[in-house]
Amino acid sequence: MIRIGLTGVSGSGKSYVTKVFAKYGVSSINSDAIVHELYSSKNPCTEAIVRLFGDSVLLSDHSVNRKELASIVFASREKLLLLNQTVHPFVLDRINKVAEEKERQGERAFLIEAPQLFESGLQEFCDYVVSVISDHQIRVKRLVARDGITKKLAEKRICNQYSDSFFREHSDFCIENNEIDDLEKQVCTILTKMGLLT
Repeated sequence: MIRIGLTGVSGSGKSYVTKVFAKYGVSSINSDAIVHELYSSKNPCTEAIVRLFGDSVLLSDHSVNRKELASIVFASREKLLLLNQTVHPFVLDRINKVAEEKERQGERAFLIEAPQLFESGLQEFCDYVVSVISDHQIRVKRLVARDGITKKLAEKRICNQYSDSFFREHSDFCIENNEIDDLEKQVCTILTKMGLLT
């Protein structure tokens, strides 16, 4: 089974690209969804986060206050790195279990949508890395609309992540996702090069 890592900066449109892959029979798992699941109740992962960042990141039902945590870690590259080092092992364990199950079911390819692909070392687990790239201002606009945050906060979030040039240098394929780009055509080209589409 071919394991495809899909990554890119916040607001680049990874989730939409994942839907295009699904149209061609490539199932996926979303690392952010796993994190959301981990953050939703008391468990070893949330307990470790509270030890690092304090009780302010915990809600009364023992779930993580994602907005509060984001305001802390996206303001500091060091704190973001610390959070990633804490959470990634839990996420990787879950992804590995799901991927093994997909392989047992005979699937030819499996996509892992992971904004923190490189930070977590997950690229080593993948046969191919695909990065989604889009213009800076388009990403800012998408983040403001999607997350209900200010333009300034969106800019700060993007600045604390890898640059487009990093993704281009460390990926097997890049997908351009601006308003004028044909995503489906780009995905088909990639799937053909992987031998998954004729």
